[in-house]
Amino acid sequence: MNIKQSLFFLIIAFYSLSLLFVEWQYGQPTLRYYMTDIKGDVFFYAINTTLSVTILWITALLFAISTLCVDKVKDKTAYWFYWSQVVMFTYLGFDDRFMIHEFIGAWLGKNDAYLLLGIGLIEVGLLATLGQIKQLPQKARYYLYTAALLFFIMFIIDAKAPDKLLFRLALEDLTKLWAGICLALFAWEILADRIAKLKITRV
Repeated sequence: MNIKQSLFFLIIAFYSLSLLFVEWQYGQPTLRYYMTDIKGDVFFYAINTTLSVTILWITALLFAISTLCVDKVKDKTAYWFYWSQVVMFTYLGFDDRFMIHEFIGAWLGKNDAYLLLGIGLIEVGLLATLGQIKQLPQKARYYLYTAALLFFIMFIIDAKAPDKLLFRLALEDLTKLWAGICLALFAWEILADRIAKLKITRV
């Protein structure tokens, strides 16, 4: 890990600790100002949602660029996997911004966490059928597995943790944010690997 990456993770860690401190000292009602969507009178209102959505759409953009670095005919599987990720992360950004699965869950009278789990299972299916996981760079796999673990923790908190439990809100949204960061790094490592291979073939 280089200095820039270390500094980035240090900043996100400080940010995460700050939100945990807010919930510890002032409770969920105050923390919710920073976790909700998206317009309000408090400074930094909805900052976590803004960060999360931005990261998801950056991930979609990285995969879109990766499609330009692969031969659609010679490597059809990778090409369509990248496009599936563009669609997936573009949708997840909209879902996070406009609370789509929460709205559907309320409409169906079901726990919306299980709808999000369904989206996660679709992603697992895409990875299993098109992802060619064993051929991915080691760093990409590391970030993917870390994101999967964080997503699972987020799901457990969302689905099972008592609503008023201390740190519940902070940990739910922060694990989502960190999972998003890991997925963006997953997409970045794939793009970097594709660009490197493209340079080799052109030499």
